[in-house]
Amino acid sequence: MSDKPNIPLTDEQIEHIVERVTERVISNVYTSVGKSVVTKFFWIVGVGAIGLVTYLAGVGHIKIGS
Repeated sequence: MSDKPNIPLTDEQIEHIVERVTERVISNVYTSVGKSVVTKFFWIVGVGAIGLVTYLAGVGHIKIGS
């Protein structure tokens, strides 16, 4: 196995490690959720813009192409 000696952790040290891991996990979850929300928002804006341009071109308000 490893050459490091086995040093038992105190309850206080274990609690501190658990708190740090929990903070990092929560931070990563919020980052992932934030990225997902931003991505979906830009998809919706893009589809809406394409729909609006298509509609305006269809009713003759704007001319696309030659």
